[in-house]
Amino acid sequence: MPSVDFRLLLITDRYQTRGRSLSTVVHEALLGGLPALQIRERDALTRELIGLSQQIQAMTVGRTVPLLMNDRIDLVLALDLAGVHLRRDSLPVPVARRLLGAQRLIGLSTHSLEEVRRANHDGADYVVFGPIFETPSKKEFGPPLGVQALESACRESRIPVFAIGGVTTGRVPAVRRAGAHGVALISAILSHEDVAAATTELLAALQEKFL
Repeated sequence: MPSVDFRLLLITDRYQTRGRSLSTVVHEALLGGLPALQIRERDALTRELIGLSQQIQAMTVGRTVPLLMNDRIDLVLALDLAGVHLRRDSLPVPVARRLLGAQRLIGLSTHSLEEVRRANHDGADYVVFGPIFETPSKKEFGPPLGVQALESACRESRIPVFAIGGVTTGRVPAVRRAGAHGVALISAILSHEDVAAATTELLAALQEKFL
């Protein structure tokens, strides 16, 4: 099983960059120390997605930054990316594992304790759990689950749990105390005026020791 040695996972959304190009914003996040990136442009055409991914790959040359593709196992293989991030209605984790092999990362979005348990059983490398706090981007998944649910999920999981949904630098201590390995987020970085500074601040918060 590949190691999940990052605590901050940035998820892309080219509609939340305040008018800046996604590649520009990602480049700034990398300058701020971004350790891992999930490419999640679900409405992009395949050729557009390939072009964007290759742009980002070029930026990460010489950096140890795992690039994960949302759902598209074919593009993970074609572009030799680090792994795939699956939705709950994507290919099952065991099927994805057979296609990708043991050395690529497989992450899974989860929204309940049962889904966290299933991800552990099926062999995912990490789960993203939420939404923890109120956030417009996760309204389709219902009301926030809250920190207490996150704590339960972390207790149930043998694999790393990333908190998602309304996570900010100020909320990092709460989710880390709940047991989260790290955080996955979109707007807290992509929509920030100073993307590099926001990335650096989040990383510093995640590296603090919490009792």
